[in-house]
Amino acid sequence: MPDSIHSGHRERIREQYRLNGSEAFLDHQFLELLLTYAIPRRDTNELAHQLLDRFGSLEGVVTAEIPQLLLVDGVGESTAVFLRMQGDLFRRLRLRRLADAHGAIRLASPVDSARYAVSQLSLHTYEAVMAVCLNTKKMIVHSDLIHGGTLTEAQIYPRNIAEIALLHRAHSILLIHNHPSGDPSPSRADLETTQSVRAALESIGVQLIDHIIVGGEHVYSFSSNAVIGVSGADAEVYSLQDYQMHQSQSGAMLKVMEPY
Repeated sequence: MPDSIHSGHRERIREQYRLNGSEAFLDHQFLELLLTYAIPRRDTNELAHQLLDRFGSLEGVVTAEIPQLLLVDGVGESTAVFLRMQGDLFRRLRLRRLADAHGAIRLASPVDSARYAVSQLSLHTYEAVMAVCLNTKKMIVHSDLIHGGTLTEAQIYPRNIAEIALLHRAHSILLIHNHPSGDPSPSRADLETTQSVRAALESIGVQLIDHIIVGGEHVYSFSSNAVIGVSGADAEVYSLQDYQMHQSQSGAMLKVMEPY
């Protein structure tokens, strides 16, 4: 198609956005609009559909690793970086909401840790592991993405986490990993990992404050043996059994979350 046709179409969808905002767009239309700012003089509609087919959702596209994006025909390095930046920007803004006026983040309860964990890993399409170092006031002094795994597995090595704790003089550690399936329910391996990491940290005088498993907007907290939902302003806390049975309105919601 001539450049003038593409230009006219781009101006029409940009004008639609200016007048009506993102709510007027389906995901593929919104992604098509985003791509117009990375790809000059080319129809981006087909590429938007290809990306959504490949990564499953708009979230999947903007959180995909750059090498994965580059495997899609029509995506160059600048486009891949541009798309990845959208997901990183969303994560950064979400994280800022948790910080105080000085930019510090305090994880005083499982709900605090749940919100932090979701802000970090909820959009990851692969399993990943984070070790978060806290001081005596439970303020974050350092966080490490220590392993990016596969779609279904990420290895956690207790020795590595102990070394991170020593390096950053942590008083306690929050361990986080995600389940890309969206289900935060712990496996037997997750339980065994928690026990191994706790023992390794105790041997050097450091506390494992919690192990959080992220599944979308819900997490499982080993310290409280509960599932915590943080999609709204108020956290929702369920027993693991109620969550697994999909009984959100069972009346078994815990009303109070105790501090660590």
